[in-house]
Amino acid sequence: MTLSMNLCIDYFLDSLTGYSQETRRNYERDLQQLKLYLVLFRPHTLMESALVGTSHAKIAQLKAQLEKSQGKLWDTRSLKRRYDRELTSQTILDSIDIDVTKLRKEDIAGFFGYLESTKGLSRATLLRRLASLRRFFRFLSKEGYAVDSGLIDRLADISIRRERKLPMVLSADEVLSFLQSIDNVRDRTIIIVMLFMGLRISEVVSLNVDEITDAVEGVTLRGKGAKERYVPVHQQVRTAVAAYKSIRPDAEEDKLGEPLFVSNRGKRIDPSTVRKFIKRYCMAMPDLDARKRRHLSPHKFRHTFATLLLSGGVDIRYIQELLGHQNLSTTEIYTSVQTQELTRAVAKHPLGDIMP
Repeated sequence: MTLSMNLCIDYFLDSLTGYSQETRRNYERDLQQLKLYLVLFRPHTLMESALVGTSHAKIAQLKAQLEKSQGKLWDTRSLKRRYDRELTSQTILDSIDIDVTKLRKEDIAGFFGYLESTKGLSRATLLRRLASLRRFFRFLSKEGYAVDSGLIDRLADISIRRERKLPMVLSADEVLSFLQSIDNVRDRTIIIVMLFMGLRISEVVSLNVDEITDAVEGVTLRGKGAKERYVPVHQQVRTAVAAYKSIRPDAEEDKLGEPLFVSNRGKRIDPSTVRKFIKRYCMAMPDLDARKRRHLSPHKFRHTFATLLLSGGVDIRYIQELLGHQNLSTTEIYTSVQTQELTRAVAKHPLGDIMP
């Protein structure tokens, strides 16, 4: 008996009720990357029907398209999979299927070896891929599908050490300088929301017009893993949002409601728009450290929010709640940033240059 990977992925994604669109998209990307590896390097896992007819031509076409797109599977110019407009690697991959019952632990071990040695992915990405596959195959097994038990055991045994990179943050002076470089009320308001609430970019663009008002004390958000958290609304946010609302163009409701932040076309703003204007404003800050100017992104403002609170004496457990971190160890990385700053401060001790 065969088991279609295409159908299994669709069924699994449909089961993720209550999760954000971004979380579902990440799961799908991770599973499609596994499928791509199997199609290209593990032909024994192909569906029997895919071994005849046009399958070999499709795989050749897939390889050619991947080479053309520099190995990119997803069309990053559009978060929505609108394949009616152009041919993409994902379009071709969708037309090929894998028999899940043929997967063995060796295939999974080979996949992670390929990711680490060939793709050069960070440990954080590898950890996410591992978590996605564990959940996917446990789900199939729980639903009674014929998944090889050795495969699930192998996934449980894989261990990837987590990287402890210090997050890049802006100082208070750099934040003020960045805000002064912004000449657009909407853009400035979005940055203020991130700086004073520590929201993810997906949460910022999902805000509706009635969620931040003068009468609202806080916002309840649903973040990663469908975990809910309450974030108070600072007066600076209320003031900035009120100023933006006075010039905000009219916008129609979408499936999430009436959007707070909208594009010039009156649609809910896209995360890519925020990333682009952050890069643009960075260019107006020649005094900003070159590394920060090159890598500044929406998530760096979330890091900045946490670090500024910690330096202001806020208990780390409160910061954990505000960020929606499940484990305190995830939040504790910000203490390393503060320790680094303290080390630099002590290095400037005036006696250091005059002591024999």
